[in-house]
Amino acid sequence: MKTGLPSKWVMLMLSMALVACGESPPPNTPSEPVSTVQALKDTPVIPVALQEVVDTYVLGGKSTDLQRDVMTDKLTGATVSWRFKVYDVIKEDGRYRVMSELMVGSESEAFGKFTVVAFVTARDQQDDEALLKLQTGSEVEIRGRVDGLMVRTALILSPAELVR
Repeated sequence: MKTGLPSKWVMLMLSMALVACGESPPPNTPSEPVSTVQALKDTPVIPVALQEVVDTYVLGGKSTDLQRDVMTDKLTGATVSWRFKVYDVIKEDGRYRVMSELMVGSESEAFGKFTVVAFVTARDQQDDEALLKLQTGSEVEIRGRVDGLMVRTALILSPAELVR
């Protein structure tokens, strides 16, 4: 059976609805202590490209459930450092929630979108100023520990920090 554009549109809308209904991190989660964030500098970064992660999880991609499970096991609890374009920044409970723009898979069959949500604790006034200046479309590099994945469409980094 050949799937056309209407089927892909329905799948995209369904995936967006699932993301909207998915559990989000509790809004009253206390911010990470600065010492925990600074400890990120002492942990090695795993060499996984962000586009490889996007291609693994994006809807309509060619990765199998087994490949996604292996990637999830590899990422969960690991420290990553990625550069991405900012979609939005929200300050809550003393830390910043930095969301990436929606990213697409590199395969032509992929139709889903993927985002990174990083909970960044400012280390000093310079970090606060840099985070306040971020706008939609700005590029930022974030280093953080992978805390989890939401419905194959969002990767959570917490704690996280700006890379200067």
